[in-house]
Amino acid sequence: MRRRSLAAGLLLPFVAAPARAAGWPDKPLRLLTPGSPGGNPDILCRILAQRLAEKLGQPVIVENKPGASGIIGTEAVFNAQPDGYTVLFGYNQLMTLNKLLFRRLPYEPDRFTRIALVSDTPFVMLVPADLPARDIPEFVALAKRSPGSIAWGTSGPGSFAHLCGEMLMRDAGIEMLHVPHRVTPRNELIAGQIQLAIEPTALAITLTRGPEARVRALAVLGREPEPELPGVPVMRQYYPNLIAYAFHGLWGPPGMAPEAVAGLSKAMTELRGDPWLTERFKPLATRVLAQGPQALDQAMRDDVALWGPVVRSRGISLD
Repeated sequence: MRRRSLAAGLLLPFVAAPARAAGWPDKPLRLLTPGSPGGNPDILCRILAQRLAEKLGQPVIVENKPGASGIIGTEAVFNAQPDGYTVLFGYNQLMTLNKLLFRRLPYEPDRFTRIALVSDTPFVMLVPADLPARDIPEFVALAKRSPGSIAWGTSGPGSFAHLCGEMLMRDAGIEMLHVPHRVTPRNELIAGQIQLAIEPTALAITLTRGPEARVRALAVLGREPEPELPGVPVMRQYYPNLIAYAFHGLWGPPGMAPEAVAGLSKAMTELRGDPWLTERFKPLATRVLAQGPQALDQAMRDDVALWGPVVRSRGISLD
């Protein structure tokens, strides 16, 4: 799920001269994803790369560059040649949440070239199946009876799930025990060692499927109900601010060649409603948006507006 506080007013901003990319694309593109192979962003990136290659008439080569919660890969694109042949397939953690959580980053999110808003996926509030709270009001009442007794697991401080939980505590007036993990706490949730996890919809569907499931979905943090989670309400009917989506986008280095931006953005927007792409994103509970640079920029602004007050009011910082 959303970073730095530089004394920018003391420095004149560096503005890179736009690069030229005549005849773009005339060679393969490198689509860098800052996550590990096999994760949801990696899978989405590879699906998209296949379709973009068909649109552009050039190979689109996916390169994984994980490390430091995505910072290493994002920095690599920030420092790449802006000729339009190195592009980041990223998500809001890298461009908005890190900006709020870190005082210093080795890249400047606001200077990345916006190319396209690719997709989004909502998160889901999950609890053990035997938790004595069947809905959100009962969960909040349980938490208020014993402050700090509900252990809430996340993939680490500053993660999307962490900020979602912090917003829930702020808006519901409850306190929970944060239990950070290095990866998703799904196993601890299944075992009942924690009482709450906030995970992407695809994982939520998997964990709650079948009569023997040991996990239950309490609320969808999206704008509308999830068809694959019938009967699960949306959180916003209880707490209107808690609408939590991870979104994916395409970003280029600062000053990326206008011809490349226009060409890649056009190829992306032509995939809006594309049946092939929609069908392959569906198992990951991810909605294809396929919108241009302005939509990506607006999504970034909205994300900062949503999570900035949470980070400040809860005193969250990663450095």
